Amino acid sequence: MGTIRQIGDFAETLGSARDVSCLGHPIVTTLSQHARLPEAALWIRESADGQYRLLASHGHSHPSSLPSTLTGDHPLVTGLSAKSYVFHASQAPSSPVGLAMTAVRATLCLGLRNKGRLLGLCVLGPLSTDRHIDEEIIATVDTIARIAGNSLDHHLTQDDLRRSSTLMRRTDRLRSLEIMAGGFAHEIRNPLTSIKTFVQLAPQRQQDPVFIKEFSKLAIEDIHRIERLLHEILDYASYMTPRPTEVDVNELVASCIGFISSTAAHRGIQVETHLSPQLPLLSLDRQQIKQVLLNLLLNALDAMPNGNGIIRVHTRRMSEAGRPPWVQLQVDDEGCGIAPDHLEHIFDPFFSTKHSNSASEGAGLGLTTAHQIVREHGGTLTVDSRVGAGSTFSVNLPVPETGPTVSAARE
Repeated sequence: MGTIRQIGDFAETLGSARDVSCLGHPIVTTLSQHARLPEAALWIRESADGQYRLLASHGHSHPSSLPSTLTGDHPLVTGLSAKSYVFHASQAPSSPVGLAMTAVRATLCLGLRNKGRLLGLCVLGPLSTDRHIDEEIIATVDTIARIAGNSLDHHLTQDDLRRSSTLMRRTDRLRSLEIMAGGFAHEIRNPLTSIKTFVQLAPQRQQDPVFIKEFSKLAIEDIHRIERLLHEILDYASYMTPRPTEVDVNELVASCIGFISSTAAHRGIQVETHLSPQLPLLSLDRQQIKQVLLNLLLNALDAMPNGNGIIRVHTRRMSEAGRPPWVQLQVDDEGCGIAPDHLEHIFDPFFSTKHSNSASEGAGLGLTTAHQIVREHGGTLTVDSRVGAGSTFSVNLPVPETGPTVSAARE
C-alpha cells in the first residue's frame, strides 16, 4: 500500500509541475528510490533536432562525465525505440545497447514513451551486470516510467504549442513590418515630391507672392502630414506589453465619450450608450484599451462625414456553452459602411478606406494597432459592415476566473 501511495504522490507532483524543467528531479529521485539504485540520469527529446538533452541527474559523483546530449542514432535511443520500457545490462552486455550502458555505468535503462514515441530515457546504476532485480521492482519502475512518459508528453506538447505561437506572432509581425515599409514609402512619396518642387522653384519665383503664399501653405500641410505619419509609425513600433490593472469598462466608456462628445455635437451626431449594469472588473491595460475605444469612436465619426447619424456604444457580459465568459464592447455607427472586398484587409497596416481629404486622415495604422492590443489582452476585435448602412466593431475581452462585479450602467 505504501508503494501505491508513493506512486500516487509522484503522479500528483508531475501533474502540478509548471514546465518540463520541474520534471527532472522528481523523476530521477523516484526511479532511483524504487529501483534501489543510487545513480540516475534523465535525457529528454528536443523537438527541434531530434536529440535528447540531459535534464537531470541524481547520485553521480561526477555528473560532468555524463553526455549532455544523445543523438537520434545513439544505441540507447535506437535500442529503446524498438524494445520494451526496461532494459537490463545483463540481457546483452556485448550488444550496442549493452556497451552504451557500460559507458554510462548503468544497470537499468528505461524508456519514457507515450503513443509509441520515445520522449526520454533514464539510466540507473551503478553498473552491475550480475545484479538480480526482481520482477516486482521491474514492474514498479515500469509503472513510474509510464507515468513520467505521459507527463513528459503533456509538457513537451505545451512547449511546442508555445513555440509555434511565438513563431506565428513573429511571422505576423514581420509581415506587418514588410507591409509597413512599403506603405511608408508610398505615403511619404507625394508630400516629399511637393516639398521638393517648392524648394526647387522658390529661388526662381521668390518675387511671385501668389506662388510663395500658395506653395508655402501646401508645403506646411505636407510636412504636417509626414509628422502625423511618423507619429503613428512610432506609436505602432513602440507598442509595449500590457500592464494590466482592474478596470471598470463602463467607466472607461464614459471617459472616452467625453473626448468626442463636443465634436459629435458640432457635426449633429448623437452618441448613445447602452451599458450593462454589474459587469465584472476586467484585467486590462487601461491606456491601451482606451486607445482602442477612442480609435473606434473616431472612425465612427469619420464614417458619417455629413453628420445626422447615431453612434451607439454597448457593453454586455456574454457567455456560451463550452467556453469561458467574456465582456463585449461594441461601437455601432450609421455611416457609409465598408465594402466586402475591403473587410478582409481592414486590420492590415496602411490599409485605409478614408478619402484623401478626410480631416483625420492618418497612416492606416489605427485599426492595426487596436487589433494587436486586443489580441495581446487575450481578446478578439471583429467587424460587421454593410455598405450604406454602417459598421459594427466588437471588442471581446475575457473575464477573469474570479473577481468582483462592480460596474454600474451609465447612460
